[in-house]
Amino acid sequence: MKKAELMELLGYPVEVTFLDGKVITGRLGYTERFSGKYNYRRPKYFTVQNYDFLVSHIKNIKVIHTSQW
Repeated sequence: MKKAELMELLGYPVEVTFLDGKVITGRLGYTERFSGKYNYRRPKYFTVQNYDFLVSHIKNIKVIHTSQW
């Protein structure tokens, strides 16, 4: 999985499978966590529901069709 692939899926409802086998569904977005020291968004982190994660933690991701969402 590459960052460019995730960037294309921003805003879509997705099902994410992590390397440890955990599966989460939700809308893919950027993390809202900011670095207080440098006052910027942590650019490598993405979010689904309340989970922030790096691209390297993803095993598989697929778009959920709106009829399933």
